[in-house]
Amino acid sequence: MAKVSLIIPVYNAAGSIGACLDSVLAQSLDALEIILVDDHGQDDSIARAKQHIVSYNGPKQFKFIVTKANAGPGAARNCGIEAARGRFIAFLDSDDTLAPDFCQRLYEAATRTEADMACGSISFDFPDGASVIRRNPPVRDGAFEGKAKRAYLRRFKSYFTTCLYSRSLLADNGIRFPDTRSAEDSCFLTCSLLAARRIAGDDGAIYHYAIHPASTSQRKDPARYRNRLASFRALVAFAQEKGLYKPYRGTLRLLVLKKGYLLAAKDYLTNNLFK
Repeated sequence: MAKVSLIIPVYNAAGSIGACLDSVLAQSLDALEIILVDDHGQDDSIARAKQHIVSYNGPKQFKFIVTKANAGPGAARNCGIEAARGRFIAFLDSDDTLAPDFCQRLYEAATRTEADMACGSISFDFPDGASVIRRNPPVRDGAFEGKAKRAYLRRFKSYFTTCLYSRSLLADNGIRFPDTRSAEDSCFLTCSLLAARRIAGDDGAIYHYAIHPASTSQRKDPARYRNRLASFRALVAFAQEKGLYKPYRGTLRLLVLKKGYLLAAKDYLTNNLFK
């Protein structure tokens, strides 16, 4: 069994897929299953990806799967989750890269403490070469319930790609990305944090997020605010279904207000009024 299944949605990433895969091949953790999900882009990203690894014959395993039709990164990641066979699951966007020890550090942190999740940090990398590292609140390795969970949920950032997720955590709780194209990552991460009983952290595990104007988060989308609200409705429904809403009701209400309604209002103003 692979230690980690790394899921990479691929859509119009011809210019970045090479660097992305170079960072995957450089991972110090060899027992990796790399799942590239073709989401029906208009360029030759997948052909370039296959060509990039054609001569690779090492221990890392590559798997290519295809979505039924273009449905966005959340749906593509869900396809990857279904195909994954690793003990843990991680996510990488095709225009981003990983520090060479990213998977190993998080895997070791998770297995050392028998955690459901392990969380690292993110570096925002700008076109001019500048970078800024952002970290989630520090976590105490081990039990993640009650007061500790409430404190974390009040302060965490929605950097879902900085985390490693136990495949059994996702399977046992039916955690998937909602069928939306905004804040689906926040919904997925928050559902995972709610369901996780043990957590670990390693700030040295760095995910490199490329800042550029063409990224999905930078493009205008008049429907983004509706999608964001739908994602947070899915979060509340999950919490209620799993009996997790009442114990964390106050924290969840604050989270939904800040990351849901207030950011939805910002999305509406940015994408519909200030054109």
